[in-house]
Amino acid sequence: MQYFLLLLSAFLLVACGGSRKEYSATDYSHTAPSEGVFDDGYAEGGSGRVGDMLGGLMGSSGGSIRATARTSVLANSSAKQINTMSRLVNYDGRISLQVAEPESVIDTVVKNAAAKGGSVGNRRNGFVSLQIPVGEFKAFFNWVLTLGFVADKSISATDITEQYTDNDTQLRIAQTTLTRLQQLLSAAKTEQEKLALLKDIQRVSEQIEQKKIREKELLRQANFSTLSLSVSNIPRQIKPLPTRKIEAFEWLNNLLDKNICACQSSISPLKLTPPKDFIETEDSKKSWSAASALNAEFWAFKRKNNPQGTADFWANAILNHFKNEYSAELTKNENYSLIRLQTATDIPEIYYIAILNKTDKKYLRIAEAYFPNLEAENKHGQSVKETLGGVR
Repeated sequence: MQYFLLLLSAFLLVACGGSRKEYSATDYSHTAPSEGVFDDGYAEGGSGRVGDMLGGLMGSSGGSIRATARTSVLANSSAKQINTMSRLVNYDGRISLQVAEPESVIDTVVKNAAAKGGSVGNRRNGFVSLQIPVGEFKAFFNWVLTLGFVADKSISATDITEQYTDNDTQLRIAQTTLTRLQQLLSAAKTEQEKLALLKDIQRVSEQIEQKKIREKELLRQANFSTLSLSVSNIPRQIKPLPTRKIEAFEWLNNLLDKNICACQSSISPLKLTPPKDFIETEDSKKSWSAASALNAEFWAFKRKNNPQGTADFWANAILNHFKNEYSAELTKNENYSLIRLQTATDIPEIYYIAILNKTDKKYLRIAEAYFPNLEAENKHGQSVKETLGGVR
């Protein structure tokens, strides 16, 4: 009987602690979360052992009393908090700039963000994601807009106040329940009762830790806003040179189109192992290719080395051919020379052109990859390079 009285008093104290104020339709509305505070039904009289104990003593009415206590606390305390606390809002800004020196601009932005108390969340070629203190966000966002030609910009806001108050209410209920369980444990006399209560205490303790982690993340979202910045080169106007085109280099014009490449008589397919997360899409006498679920493509071919040149010669020739039209860079290792091209569009597209060092006097061996956006490159770029490095 003493266990019944102790546990009943715990829930009655929680229920009576909530405000009884009635809110009109003009007040902030709040609905208690549909999921239970605890997986095992401590607040709702489910299958937890303490719930079973109380249910056995109270009969079928025990579950409804527990549910009423929980609903009262959630609804009243959450509504009170929303009315008295400042709204918690998470801001997410996006900017696309076109500048003469992208990486230099990103360096400047990162340095200024650090001076404002911000930090870098992610950085890669032509892109950086920053966490900026919410009080500095508006001024910082407007300052970044002055650093180049603004191709695109946006700001979105998400009110996370109710998420925070829901989590806080559930955390306080869990902490109260834990205290009552510990009181029951100190009063328990049999080993069976103690083991059951220890198991319940462990479960509630784990859920308290989860609520604390969630609280910390929501406060971080409210205190720091996210700015995603993409920076690319200013598109250059290309004027035709008043010189005669060299026919030997005409094939470079079609290098980025795998369909045209496949139609040229001087080209034959080169079958490679598809990169991770790619599947083979074509393997014929005319072409070989693979693709991923993110619409990335990968293909390879052999071409007669005519006019004859080394792998280094052709890598530099390709770089010089495309550098006025794309943001272009060349990297080399013992297995291949890789030219990375990026378009100066709102959503950058990326191409990899690899001259395999297996190239000889008779054939050029070339592999190419296309990524429709930076996300696809981030997902698949490394696996493509690993495939290229494995060609022997």
